[in-house]
Amino acid sequence: MLTELFIAVSLAAPVASPAPATPAHEHYPSAVDLESPIDLHHVDAFVETADGLHMQIDYHIAPGHVTIAMRLDEDGTGVAQLTLDQRVLAEQEFVGGKVTTESAAFAALTAREAHLVVASVYQAWDHDVVIEALAETRGLLCNLAAGISALTIGAGVFAGCEWATTPLGTGPCVGLGFGVAKHTGSIVKDKCEKAQNK
Repeated sequence: MLTELFIAVSLAAPVASPAPATPAHEHYPSAVDLESPIDLHHVDAFVETADGLHMQIDYHIAPGHVTIAMRLDEDGTGVAQLTLDQRVLAEQEFVGGKVTTESAAFAALTAREAHLVVASVYQAWDHDVVIEALAETRGLLCNLAAGISALTIGAGVFAGCEWATTPLGTGPCVGLGFGVAKHTGSIVKDKCEKAQNK
């Protein structure tokens, strides 16, 4: 799991007592700048609940075609994925409605592309087309939305921070990725629930 990767990297890093370091977000400000408008083109979204849960959001940004998709059977088995031009960047698998595995792969992207992807994921939940698709839904959809969004955003921020702050080392970027993921996950859940209650 990505979480285990982050923890393993943190524990493997040698413990030292250097002078106070500049926070990672000051070296990599775009990591936390998720609200500067990203152009989302050809946005489409649907939710089906007849046979379990199936939700999909599609849109285009400069790096390519982004798809956020979640499919959960009635027994809670399923998968949530974020893809860019059909390449899986983030994935969570579920059994009994609980996450059993998760992974992320941003290595093929540039720091700029990673930032555009994570910012677009953060902003997609405010798009009118997505809000309309969510308006008639209830239940755990928003928990799933928050989970795949937080995984994507945290992993993308971590990757971009690593590329932009190589001299700092991994530790500060791990902390930044965790912090941004936790914060944005709760915001996405809130956005989704507000759309459900419209």
